[in-house]
Amino acid sequence: MEKGGMKEFYAGGFFYNPRTKSVLLHKRSPDAEFNPDKWAFFGGLSENEETPIETWRREIKEELDVDLTEKQIKPLRDYYNKDRQQHRYAFFAETDLPKSEMTLGEGADFDWIPLDEVFGYDLTAKTAEDLRFFIENFLE
Repeated sequence: MEKGGMKEFYAGGFFYNPRTKSVLLHKRSPDAEFNPDKWAFFGGLSENEETPIETWRREIKEELDVDLTEKQIKPLRDYYNKDRQQHRYAFFAETDLPKSEMTLGEGADFDWIPLDEVFGYDLTAKTAEDLRFFIENFLE
């Protein structure tokens, strides 16, 4: 879908707590159009002329009521998602913000999940793929 001359894209990501080696993920609503009841990144589609980082910052504000600075956001990877026929940008931000200081704006749930347990959760295919990339390329 074209928006103001720019193709619509997906931008999403997760929070990472290096101290506990945990990731904060989002459980999608049972009535979600895509991937209902699965654990996924926080994110969504671009609006207007947003950059990928602006899209993810807005989504984090809408979904968790957390204000991230651009400096806190680290690019994970970006690629063309053939399944959805659109570009996918994945980010992460390191934080130890407790769940109690965030407010879920949409979806069924969210939680800090230890990396050594995360693949036991019902993850979306792209979430699992991107988390494997994170573990292989960003962690020792």
